[in-house]
Amino acid sequence: MMPNETAGRRAIHLLRTGCAAIALLGLGGMALAAPPKKGGDDTSARAGPAPMHADGYVPFTFDAAKNKVLIEVPAFDSDVLYFVSAATGGGEVELPFDRGVQESMVIHFVRAGQKVLVEEQNLAYRSVNGSAAAKQNVADSFPTSVLAALPIESEAGGKVMVDATALFNRDAANIEADMRRSNQGAFRYDPARFAFYPKRMKAFPDNTEIETVATFSGDAPGNLIRVVTPDAKTVTMRIHHSFLRPPAIGNFRPRDGDPRIGVGLGGRFKDFSKLPDDAPGGGFIGRYRLEKKDPSAALSEPVKPITFYFDTAIPDPIRFAMKQGLLWWNKAFEAAGFKNAIVALDLPADVDPMDIRYPTVLWIDRDERGFSSGGSYRDPRTGELIGTKTHMDSFRIRTIGNFYDAYSGGLPADGTGIDIADPSILSSPDVWNAMPKGQRDMILERQALLTAHELGHSIGFGHNFASSLNNQASVMEYPSPRVKVTNGKLDLSEAFQKQIGEYDKYMVRYAYTPFAPAQEKAGLDAIIADMRAHNLIYTPSDDPRWTAYDDRATPTEYLHETAEARKIMLATYGQNMLKADEPVGNLRDARLWMVYLHQRWAIDSGVKYIGGIFTNIVVKGETLPPTEFIPTKLQHETLDGLMDIIEPKNLVLPESLLVQLTPDPDNGKEDLSKDDMFDQLRAARILAGMVLEPLFNPDRAARLVALQARQAGAVTLPEVFDAVLAKTWHASATGTAEERAVLRATQAAALDSMMILGAAKDTSPEARAYALDRLASLAGELKGKKDGDPLTSGFYRQSARDIERYLEEPAKWAPKTAVPDWGGSPRSRYTVNPGAPL
Repeated sequence: MMPNETAGRRAIHLLRTGCAAIALLGLGGMALAAPPKKGGDDTSARAGPAPMHADGYVPFTFDAAKNKVLIEVPAFDSDVLYFVSAATGGGEVELPFDRGVQESMVIHFVRAGQKVLVEEQNLAYRSVNGSAAAKQNVADSFPTSVLAALPIESEAGGKVMVDATALFNRDAANIEADMRRSNQGAFRYDPARFAFYPKRMKAFPDNTEIETVATFSGDAPGNLIRVVTPDAKTVTMRIHHSFLRPPAIGNFRPRDGDPRIGVGLGGRFKDFSKLPDDAPGGGFIGRYRLEKKDPSAALSEPVKPITFYFDTAIPDPIRFAMKQGLLWWNKAFEAAGFKNAIVALDLPADVDPMDIRYPTVLWIDRDERGFSSGGSYRDPRTGELIGTKTHMDSFRIRTIGNFYDAYSGGLPADGTGIDIADPSILSSPDVWNAMPKGQRDMILERQALLTAHELGHSIGFGHNFASSLNNQASVMEYPSPRVKVTNGKLDLSEAFQKQIGEYDKYMVRYAYTPFAPAQEKAGLDAIIADMRAHNLIYTPSDDPRWTAYDDRATPTEYLHETAEARKIMLATYGQNMLKADEPVGNLRDARLWMVYLHQRWAIDSGVKYIGGIFTNIVVKGETLPPTEFIPTKLQHETLDGLMDIIEPKNLVLPESLLVQLTPDPDNGKEDLSKDDMFDQLRAARILAGMVLEPLFNPDRAARLVALQARQAGAVTLPEVFDAVLAKTWHASATGTAEERAVLRATQAAALDSMMILGAAKDTSPEARAYALDRLASLAGELKGKKDGDPLTSGFYRQSARDIERYLEEPAKWAPKTAVPDWGGSPRSRYTVNPGAPL
């Protein structure tokens, strides 16, 4: 082996070549046995190192020479919490195995002759309030899952020791299935290349931690695996197994959920103890065990606060801002009667971040930007939250830096309007101060908000994508930058939320306010009633007001604000945003689509108001109506705002910018044009398609037909066709040559969108028939339509022929999408998908 190889690489090499025992020593940092002395026989050296033993909740002995682990069964037929985590990640957002908990379950060790079965319990079916016989009957009615059968090695002193290697030498984290789901090939777990990783194997009074090296092999790896793996046919990860003593239920009472507020359920189940006139569905909300030091005090510190540990790999200024964002939640907990309920600490240097006892905020590096996500784990029996392995994507801070660059040309020269960050999230001066102040502040403020959001999930809360109705009422919305226009300049002073929202306080009150058992139901109902009285609404996900990343109370307001800001962004986009010596080709990177597609979230919000109806979550006796018509004036104004986006003059890129759009020297994947020469017409068609294809969505068309019969003055399907055709095929081909060319791009996007609707079998018959009829009429118009430009005339005639061919067999000839593929990577689609995770 080369002398400069790392210990880890040498160990992996040894594993691949079959030298498992030696490899284990290298991986675990344990000393190799001394070589035999000359002239003598050293039997201890031949036998290898002495086994490593650890006492704790599940005592274990690791025998490196035999590559096996013996465990002492802590108890038979009793609950044990068992978690399987990825200790190393996939390095790519579309590979769904970031570091953190992958599988959570309750297991029993069950004696079966000379074996002990590791049996996962089936908690999806229960008899919560039933008799012992009823509980046993439910258990006997559904299957369990035996994860492994472990041979008994010893029963000395009444302690049952089993060879647990089979429990660990398997695809415990379901990587094979994840590979298939992400289209990365048929990888198979290789038990011959399995090894333990003793450096991360420890036992404590309430938990035991075992880590392994797991290798998967495949003959036809996908593109993502090829990018991130040294040998794409061999993927090696470390898998971590945690055994945790179940918390004593004691005075922790499971709390029922309520669909009217977004406090997440800690696992759903069917409860067969419910009376026949009640649905069997059930579930307890996820919440930490929080008790007052002084139960009689209106505001008390907790006996044990909820503590989160931050990965020290997070850079200092970012980590400080993230801690402050987490601590925003303390204000909400005060409304539930707790002072300093949340604590934020750095992860101690000697602590394994996979140790199940430490709720940890992990800093996840990936090949490109990805999602951040909360990863709480809980006691499945009660919904009690125990901890988290939250994933915070390290690349996203660069994305926010790019947002600032993209906006920078339109900011006031005197610095007004860029006072972005709450000073409390700023740490002491450091190297980050070399960045423009606004850019630094924007990154830190967004990271504080993102941390409040993701750890909000870990505290037990779901999204509220309707919080824009009440001006940032929740950190559980996806945060998009708010870019205002003040005195003709961009204004970022409100770019991101700087504190907990009013709705968030109600979620904390619902989950964590202490109640006497007899008063809990009434107390929880009173919290919901108070929330409703303050006009804070939590809607179902199919309500038009439920839109990720949107801002402002109405889509019309948001469409207007984003349109106004976009004009300034495009007019000022250029080399002034580049660093010294930065290639001009970088103007074509992600920053360009951030500007050109600035209205993407407003589009997603606005389209939902066409052919939509407000839906509320109500229970019997409430005065809030279950459904409400969207005001007709708002519908028509929203349609007008969407049509403004596809006006050719609003899609044109200025020639002063186009001449600068030389190819990106890094061959960036997030390019609106696939060609070396920037294709501004393709960019226009992308944006027009983002408006038109969802506007002609088959489900939306069916709702437009149904609502026309119910609501006088509502936008109708014929009016949508009229509005779109007026802006595209029926528009006068006047204006500049560039605008006429862009008009053809919008016409193509409109035709594709209408064809998709006409071929849809899952819409109403009237909507489909109307779409086909309008397309037939359009074909007739285009046959005789002429233009002085030969290119346009040819486009008209060929479009007519395309429609006639399509009408003969719509399902065969309908396009797949009206939005051209761009960027050459599925990752790019997340950037224009308003619903993409953080």
